[in-house]
Amino acid sequence: MAHNPHVPGEHPPRVLLLHNFLTPYRIPLFAELAGRFDLTVWILGNVRTIREWSHDVHEDAFTWRLLPHVSLPAGSRDYRILLNPTLPRELSQEKPDTLICCGWDTPATFYAARWARGNGVPFVLWSGSTVGEPNWRRTLARRPVQWLVRGADAWLAYGSRAETYLESLGAAPGRVFRAYNAVETDLFDKQSRMTSAEREQVRERFGIRTPSMVLYCGQLIERKGLGDLLPAFARAVEAGVDASLLVVGSGPKEQTFRRLAAREGVGDRTVFAGFVAREELPRLYGSADLMALPSREEVWGLVVNEALACGTPVLATDNVGAAADLLEDNVNGYVVPPRNLESLSAALIRHFADAADKTAMRGAARASIEPFSIAAAADSFEQAVACARTLRADREEQKSENSE
Repeated sequence: MAHNPHVPGEHPPRVLLLHNFLTPYRIPLFAELAGRFDLTVWILGNVRTIREWSHDVHEDAFTWRLLPHVSLPAGSRDYRILLNPTLPRELSQEKPDTLICCGWDTPATFYAARWARGNGVPFVLWSGSTVGEPNWRRTLARRPVQWLVRGADAWLAYGSRAETYLESLGAAPGRVFRAYNAVETDLFDKQSRMTSAEREQVRERFGIRTPSMVLYCGQLIERKGLGDLLPAFARAVEAGVDASLLVVGSGPKEQTFRRLAAREGVGDRTVFAGFVAREELPRLYGSADLMALPSREEVWGLVVNEALACGTPVLATDNVGAAADLLEDNVNGYVVPPRNLESLSAALIRHFADAADKTAMRGAARASIEPFSIAAAADSFEQAVACARTLRADREEQKSENSE
């Protein structure tokens, strides 16, 4: 079956997209989708309950609103149970042509899927989950999630690992479209380009005085792997790597990691910068020699996209979802096993060895991220919506023929 995207000149489908939080990195994608669909975005919870982000959107970017909700803590700031009591009434009033739901961590997704089935509305499930996220919630929810996945008409996956996992849950091969997680690569590229003097000014602002700098950018929580990076970094320093580690981000484990850095003997080489606004990140990436994301568990890791767009090689574990699609070992970065101090430290030492061609890696980093654009992701959304609408129309036609 051919799945053609919206044809210019025709009235675009009325698409309703449900997303848990309006995060800054989703805003450019939603704005792009608004140019292809008659798009409305419903946000299920307030992003300020989980991050120090704003959700400022230019009024002309796309149509969205925050639904009435109750936000219940569920063990960490990172995970919330969102309840949206007005959703049943509002879905009945909205009557979209197609419904897209992101993930399955909210009751709203399950209700919306059931509503779509009952009303013959094409349903697209958008997911980034992979097999590398084992936890009690995953085990408990497996059967309901299988019901949700198998009932969709088409699927959107963050990347190859998410596609594989969706298919293991019952998604039909051929109807899963890879909408690779993406950032504004041109913007990050442009804003990260600096002279040597400008790079030094950025480093001096944070008190970095060593010849080289490693950047960590993420929450200060256990699963991000900073507790593995710090001792690995200490080993690299002991082996002769003359670098500092700039830690950008905030979180409940900051004091734990500060103590760990001191205990490992790299307290004087580790700078905890705290939260940094997203618009300031390109200059930090551009000032770094290497960006490290040593996560023990990571659905994707958009900081990998951001770093590569800035020409900064990335050191990541193979539990980082983006690593499978974006990184090539020793070309634009390094991929190592999670929780493996020896591999982490060896990669750091290898990168800062005199023989390493860092200029070539920077060029490879920028070149490697070019295909993973927001426009390319939006193309996949168009294909998934067209697929779902065609499939639903075929089913309704078949039903009509059978009833005659």
